[in-house]
Amino acid sequence: MMIVVGLSLSKPLITLGEIGLGAAWLLQGNIKNQILSFFRNRIVLLLSSIYLLTIIGLFYTTNFEFATGDVRRKIPLFLLPFLLSGLNPLTQQEIKFIFKVYVIGVVASSFWSVFVLLGGLNEVIIDTRQLSRFTSHIRFGLAICLAIFGSIYYALNEIDTKNKIKWFIVGIWLLIFMVIINLFTGILVFFITGSILLLFYGTQHQNKIVKTTFFFVFITLIASVSFYINNSISNYKAAQQVESLPMGEYSENGEKFYHDTISEVKDFKENGNYIYRNIAFTELEEAWNRRSDFNFNGTDLKGQELKATLLRFITSKGERKTAQAIENLSKEEINAIEKGIANHLYIKMNDFSRRVHKIIWEFDVYNKHGIASGHSVVMRWVYWKNAFSIFKKNVFFGVGTGDLQDAFNQEYQSQTVLSEKYYLRAHNQYITYAVSFGVVGLAWFLIFLFYPFFKLKLYNNFLYLAFFCVALLSMVTEDTLETQVGVMFFTFFNTILIFNSTNSKMV
Repeated sequence: MMIVVGLSLSKPLITLGEIGLGAAWLLQGNIKNQILSFFRNRIVLLLSSIYLLTIIGLFYTTNFEFATGDVRRKIPLFLLPFLLSGLNPLTQQEIKFIFKVYVIGVVASSFWSVFVLLGGLNEVIIDTRQLSRFTSHIRFGLAICLAIFGSIYYALNEIDTKNKIKWFIVGIWLLIFMVIINLFTGILVFFITGSILLLFYGTQHQNKIVKTTFFFVFITLIASVSFYINNSISNYKAAQQVESLPMGEYSENGEKFYHDTISEVKDFKENGNYIYRNIAFTELEEAWNRRSDFNFNGTDLKGQELKATLLRFITSKGERKTAQAIENLSKEEINAIEKGIANHLYIKMNDFSRRVHKIIWEFDVYNKHGIASGHSVVMRWVYWKNAFSIFKKNVFFGVGTGDLQDAFNQEYQSQTVLSEKYYLRAHNQYITYAVSFGVVGLAWFLIFLFYPFFKLKLYNNFLYLAFFCVALLSMVTEDTLETQVGVMFFTFFNTILIFNSTNSKMV
């Protein structure tokens, strides 16, 4: 119980939960048979064998400080299958109770986030992702996704009408909450997983009307998303195609304009206008400092240079950077700049549309200027490209358990796309295994994932299929198994759902 609560509310509870499992295993009282049970179960051996890759990788690594941390972090990959295989199998009611506790923990975490959002702690919330209080916003989004699908599963299988309604209300609330605080990755994972479930179970249904309806809904969802993305890209391009302001000589107040035509940022634009042209710095600073308590040469609430945010914002409106431009700003726009919003279009956009626009902008800046630092989506693309370069040099067995970060650092030093503070690893679990342990390790990892899925026909289990999709999708943009919460989230639910697959109610 402590593990499932800890996944959404408290990391120390995860550790206590592991200790509790170990104690329960010892108190079972038949250690010899429990160990034999572990070695006789091929699925359990496969699940725990993935940890061997981390151990084997020690034999050809050089950075043992990093390797030691990785070995310690991934112990649950071995420990949970080993311990749970020696305990009495969980009944369906016990599995349901575990999920109920898990969902309660996620809901409690969401309520706390709402409390903070409403000013309960008197904090200034600049980015709604700050409302993920107990884990990263990406992990929180994944936890919510699983809780939603678990709620749907138990609502569909609940006999009592009141309990059925309760499960549905919880699922609906968590979906609304995820949108409220703009858990972008969680929303995408929910949409993709939901689409897969619709398609799979729709095509499996015996009733032709139901089958056709599910398929139609699936096609409608895909078409709607495609239209939305295409429309967002078209709107972005249209905003960039305006005629740029000509370079003036003097402002209305007589200050000579500054025009950057030689530096590396000279061609940077915001909504089609050049950011670093037509700037009257002196009057701009004086006018800004009259209207705001945030110093022109200081930082905004996101920690960015305020004057850079201001220049981008005024440019996005198609105005020259003068005192008059400051006077033209509404109070709402002043507040937006102070919060680090650099484009006037973002004020009227919802959080999701704003995030999509920023992603398009990130790729535009990267394609035109080769800059990726600080741009989370584009940086992942850079990480993957560098990972592939490392992989090509270490195809069969990879760089080993401890040398992963060192290999990335060395690769980054040969390019200028990223500043040093963004020298990170792949942010993709599949690529991380390929770079760390080569094609041998990647093949082992894929067998570890998919052999039980097909061997035990787990695709017929709604709850497992939903979890499996959430987990696999999370590994596309994150190193899910490289953090305590991530490795426990995957290993705990993967293990208990596989162990109980033969007794699971199929839908």
